[in-house]
Amino acid sequence: MKLFLLINGGNSPKGKLIQDLTIAFSSYDLERVSPHLVDDITWTLVGEQPVKGKANFLAALGEMMGNPASELHISQILTHGKEAAVHGEMVMENGDRFAFADFYVFSSAGSEKVKSITSFVIQK
Repeated sequence: MKLFLLINGGNSPKGKLIQDLTIAFSSYDLERVSPHLVDDITWTLVGEQPVKGKANFLAALGEMMGNPASELHISQILTHGKEAAVHGEMVMENGDRFAFADFYVFSSAGSEKVKSITSFVIQK
């Protein structure tokens, strides 16, 4: 996968973590994602029913493996306390392009465990 990342994406520990998680999600690297999820995580892909629980989250992500990203562009990462956001664009192997914005809530400001993610995805 080609990566187009922010120059300052790794300026903070939380920003670096969000960058790494975004790369892991877009490449469906479940082993890298799993340690950063609380057991009762909620993932809301806007327009779909929320996915609740770590096992269900990993299963839902696994179902998407058929069309991996060939390019990932990260445009912005914002972090503050226990919240973070990232937005960018993915180009999939089949040529589809998607703009995305993910909003994270961590267990606490110092935690690396994700409690919830709200994802907005729009095909371009």
